[in-house]
Amino acid sequence: MRKLFGNKSGKKTGNKTDIKSAAKAGDKTTTGTVTKTGNEPVDEAAVKSGIKPKANPDAGAFKRKKRGRSLRPGHIAYASMAVVGIFFAAAALRVLIGGFLEDTSARNEYEQLRESFHSSEPQRPAPVSPDATPEPENENDSYLGPDEDDAEGIEDIRALSLDELAALNRDFKGWMTVGSNIDYPVVRGSDNSKYLNTTFMGQRNTAGAIFMDYRHIEGFDEQVCIIYGHNTRDGSMFSPLIRYLEPAYLQSNPNISITTRDGRKLTYRIFAAKLTDAWDMAYTIGITDSARATEFPDAPQNASRFLLLSTCTRGGSNDERVLVFAALV
Repeated sequence: MRKLFGNKSGKKTGNKTDIKSAAKAGDKTTTGTVTKTGNEPVDEAAVKSGIKPKANPDAGAFKRKKRGRSLRPGHIAYASMAVVGIFFAAAALRVLIGGFLEDTSARNEYEQLRESFHSSEPQRPAPVSPDATPEPENENDSYLGPDEDDAEGIEDIRALSLDELAALNRDFKGWMTVGSNIDYPVVRGSDNSKYLNTTFMGQRNTAGAIFMDYRHIEGFDEQVCIIYGHNTRDGSMFSPLIRYLEPAYLQSNPNISITTRDGRKLTYRIFAAKLTDAWDMAYTIGITDSARATEFPDAPQNASRFLLLSTCTRGGSNDERVLVFAALV
């Protein structure tokens, strides 16, 4: 019984000094229920009280246990959010790069058309001596004739006549120059959707083309002719129309020049511009004389034909529009 329950007095057996010596020496020492091995420090208070001290976990075992821990729902949620974020970032980058490539493609196409068209325009002849022998005229000198054309089309940057532009696109109705920043061919499709995302050369592109309202059967001979174009990211197409909201810009860039499909030269003078929406009465086809006077209060007197240029705004609502008004002079 004495061996089972220890001393009646509850005193610990053994020597305190012996315990310390054994601990320092690294020997195994047992006192009561406390056992220490190796070079671990001895908790003297625990030894006195008879309570077994809590052993420090092995570092390697702890790390292995941590690595083997199962994923919690929160971890799965964070991982899912990260994957979704990466997906949307990649999609946004793809859209950005795709938009840049589209802008570049459309800009190159229209620059080639512009250079080719203006190269075909008649130039003022240089003065010659009265005694000089005139050279015979050749009407095909400014561009390749139909029998001289090749499969490369306009990639040669050659001069294009009005007839050749019409041959490239049967919807071609004329060439328009507005101020110093807008210089494009004008087309008219079978509806107002075709050229929203199709260039003059028929390429699928968000820059689209400058196009006349499809209901203008008489083309530029309509009393009110509406022409649409995009406000693009790179500042091309009809983007410069936004600046006509500034009175100073309007005064310095007031003229619109039109060369029609049949070779006529038309000049319009811009007299007003406004920020409006897609439901403006000015978009009404076949507007009456009284309504026209209300819509164009600043129009020059005796003006009989009008040109409306329309584009959207960037950053505004989807229905917001800029309208530029011009009268034939």
